[in-house]
This record gives sequence, C-alpha cells and structure tokens, in this order.
Amino acid sequence: MKKWQRILLVLVAVLAVVGTAGAVAIHRMTTGKLDHGTVVTATTGEITVRPGELFSIEVGAYQMAGDIWSVADPAPDAAVVQTVGDEYVRDFGVGDLLDSGEIGALGSGGHYYFVFRAAPNPGRTTVTLHVDYRDQDGMTFSGGPAQARRQFTVRVA
Repeated sequence: MKKWQRILLVLVAVLAVVGTAGAVAIHRMTTGKLDHGTVVTATTGEITVRPGELFSIEVGAYQMAGDIWSVADPAPDAAVVQTVGDEYVRDFGVGDLLDSGEIGALGSGGHYYFVFRAAPNPGRTTVTLHVDYRDQDGMTFSGGPAQARRQFTVRVA
C-alpha cells in the first residue's frame, strides 16, 4: 500500500470516529434521561390512560429565553397519578452549530416532558402546567395569556 493510500485510510478512519462521537453526543443531548412513556403533545384536553401506564405531557419551550414550565398548584391527585419527574430536552438544529452565544442566538429551543404514572385504580384528576408570562422586555409575571397555562383532565380507565 502506498503512503498516500495509508494517509487517506487513516484520515477516513479519524473522520468516522469523530462523526460517530458527534452523533452520540447529539443523541444524548436530545433524548433526555427519563423514560417518557406515552407522550401527549396536545395543548389541553382529556387524557385517558390505562392503570399503571407511564405517560408524559410535552410542552415546547425556549428555556434559554426564560420559558420555565412547571406543574401548577393544586398538584394532581396522587391517588390517580404519581409524578415521576420532569426534564427539559433541547432540540438540535443547524442553527445550534452556528450559535455564537450572542444575544438573540437562542438555538432551536426544546421541550419539557412532565412524566406521570397512572395509579392502579380508575380515577380522574386535573394536571395544570404553567409558565410565567414574559413581556417584550423579558420581564416575567404570573397570569398572561392562555398560552402560559395548559390544563388537562387525566382519566385512568
């Protein structure tokens, strides 16, 4: 094998390793650590789940811009659903590769997942998600438009 062929072979191998490592890193950044179970993407309404089923409510957000979603009070009835946890998972797009960290460079945003497990017995409860409303200057305050609140009736049947 000629010297230039060996160099080309080494270069291809290095690129393959770098590409694989990058793909693994992106996958880890965009999938989260929690099992999300059945994912509900609706913005409001009724959710019907089976006893013991793991499910999550997904909410799109730009956490870097201050969109911090949470479960609002009152908490859902623990006899109907138990809260497993929540997490924010970033989306990844071409813009993220070019993100310089400057103001206005918010990346691709992401999604919150609020994960619950249905109780073993039938029942009904309400889950309300909330984000503080931000005005055009970035100041937060409670209330705001309907987009700042999402309400679901969860029925275990």
